[in-house]
Amino acid sequence: MRPKQDNYPDTTLRSVNWSKDIDDVRRYFGEYRQWIADHRDRAASGISVGLDSIDKQIAELPGAYGPPRGDVLLAFMKEEPVACEALRKLEPKVGEIKRLYIRADHRGVEFGLRLTSAILSRARELGYERIRVDTLSTMTAAIQFYKELGFRPIPAYWPHPAPGALFFEEDLAKPKPASRRHGASSPRRSGV
Repeated sequence: MRPKQDNYPDTTLRSVNWSKDIDDVRRYFGEYRQWIADHRDRAASGISVGLDSIDKQIAELPGAYGPPRGDVLLAFMKEEPVACEALRKLEPKVGEIKRLYIRADHRGVEFGLRLTSAILSRARELGYERIRVDTLSTMTAAIQFYKELGFRPIPAYWPHPAPGALFFEEDLAKPKPASRRHGASSPRRSGV
């Protein structure tokens, strides 16, 4: 899967500048939280615990998403922020991507791919060898997306509050075949 660069010609990605972008990060983490709340399985009572965890992360930003082992990438369309994705340390050499959120009017497979490819590049820059992600079992598009990127299912690595949550991991140290290479360059070096 390679992003089609011409689908979003006026889009740039960059690492967050915590001194000026924290309100944008809070806004997108908050919109992500609201999306989860709106789309949760009403029978999944544990989701409220997960929402409380997101609230705590928002209040403590940058927290685990700040330097030296974390980062948040923001996507801009003509200088307006439209999406974010975060990276944090789980354990030595193992990171986790969280809070992939794209504003509804900018969603699309290619755009999500660009952002996730860039966050994986950033994870490599920070020295991570493996990246993990979790998702709800009802998020079929996300599950397919991660599988197509080369993430493989793994056992739970934390006690997720939602029943049936799924967990994935990608080995960043393992070379990928040419057809599966991530197409985005590092967000610190150029806009993608």
